[in-house]
Amino acid sequence: MQRYVVLSILLLGLDGAAGAAVINVGPSDSYTKIEAAKAGDTVVIAPGTYKFRVMLSQQGSAAQPIVIKAQDPGNRPVWDLAGKSVSDWPGSYTAGDKGRGCWQVKGSHYQISGVVFRNCQDSSSAGIRAVNSGPLTVRDCLFENNTNGITGSAQGFVVEFSEFRQNGKLSSSGSPTHNIYIYGGVFTLRYSYLHDPLEGQNIHIRARSATIEYNWLSRAASYPADLMSCNYQCGGSGTGPITQKMLLRGNIIVQHSGGANLSQFVAMSNDEPGGSSDSTGAVSDMELTMIHNTVVGVQLAVGKTQRLVNMRNDGVGTKVTLHNNIVYQVKELAVAHDPQTSNWSVSGGNNWVSTGTPTTNLTGSVVGASPGFANAAAKDYRTTATSPCVGQAVAVTGLPDKEYYLDETVTMQYRPRATAGDIGAYEQGNSAAPVGPYGQPPPPPDGGVPDLASTDAAAGDGMTALDAAKTGDGAPLDGVSGADAAGSDGRTSGDDGCSCALASRPTGGGALLPGALLLLALWRRPQREE
Repeated sequence: MQRYVVLSILLLGLDGAAGAAVINVGPSDSYTKIEAAKAGDTVVIAPGTYKFRVMLSQQGSAAQPIVIKAQDPGNRPVWDLAGKSVSDWPGSYTAGDKGRGCWQVKGSHYQISGVVFRNCQDSSSAGIRAVNSGPLTVRDCLFENNTNGITGSAQGFVVEFSEFRQNGKLSSSGSPTHNIYIYGGVFTLRYSYLHDPLEGQNIHIRARSATIEYNWLSRAASYPADLMSCNYQCGGSGTGPITQKMLLRGNIIVQHSGGANLSQFVAMSNDEPGGSSDSTGAVSDMELTMIHNTVVGVQLAVGKTQRLVNMRNDGVGTKVTLHNNIVYQVKELAVAHDPQTSNWSVSGGNNWVSTGTPTTNLTGSVVGASPGFANAAAKDYRTTATSPCVGQAVAVTGLPDKEYYLDETVTMQYRPRATAGDIGAYEQGNSAAPVGPYGQPPPPPDGGVPDLASTDAAAGDGMTALDAAKTGDGAPLDGVSGADAAGSDGRTSGDDGCSCALASRPTGGGALLPGALLLLALWRRPQREE
């Protein structure tokens, strides 16, 4: 009787797993095949150029995400909407905001990887726009020459291993545009390379909570980053005003000598002091924490203002915490725009700063003329064995366990950081193997676009043992969810990489059926009497 129960449970499990489809898309197809994907489906997009809009509104789940990926990550499909405004290209979505994104995401649990978004231009368009969506992961994508790289709000918006370059408009009649512009939700950016936006910031953040870690951010057209209020986007939690928080951890942030605003690196500003119509969504406080970043400034003339953090504290409390950062050639650290008010604070310790930089309210500062970079002229901001930053970090909550690998030539990877004893984004002498978007590093770059075909084909689910390893708290080493880590390249167990179109959903158990038959055979074997 017990064996019948076990077999019944097994068959019920197979029936529940049935229904996932692999949907192959080529340049001759339209948006309908991509938009039709449902929970558990995998959309595989062939190389080529695509010229239509996409609206993703289906609902996946943590156990059954909707995966959209490149057939060949070394020859990525390109959405290039040059020649017309985004709103003028074909697409199923016809509302007034149809031009706001080349791809727009209203659904949940989408995982998008290996796609290039180029020339998505409109009044406020983006390569990808999240429209108050559920969890959304974007991996190994390139965003270039769009009005904004990505925009929007999602409850769990993760962008990793991606490049953002030259997004923005050369002339803007309205608000500036940016490489990344997030409003509302919870946002994470990691292992990515952001550089040379045509205007605005590399990251313009209005999220309720944002984690920016292990990235390289350089040459912002204005200043590198800001945390702005989200009264009109955050929405209320029903418990009163909110505290916006942003964590910057393990980033390399390089100021642009030709930037339009060299007075600040990170701005904190409540530019919506009137609050929102829903008072429970109003911002009451803003908190910025910077841990183990390497910040490289432009040496400005005497009398010029230059601040690591500019707290405008416009009607809200502002709090800055700085631990274990290298802050090179920056005149001031964190300064309130209105120092006469009492709603701001600065704390932290063990930061390296250039001689002459005030360290008021900070402890254990290391001061000198040089942090001991390996080769600052070549933008190699790793420290040497004799650097004054080696062994000088203080143990605090949230220490990094990874570091960005490597520079502006070898990009969009990380490697584990076994210790965090050194000040700055790098641990001196770290020789751990780098990890790329598919679990192992790509070959040497070919013109800035990673060649990842061999990594996806060779690794099955694309993960090395290093990437699949668990940390002490049971989380995957690269921080993705368990469901995501189980198949980081988005392939289902039944996807053998064939190019045949699979338009219909199987009614059986698919790739699980052979295992069921094996178990059935074992069940039928004579049992030894005890």
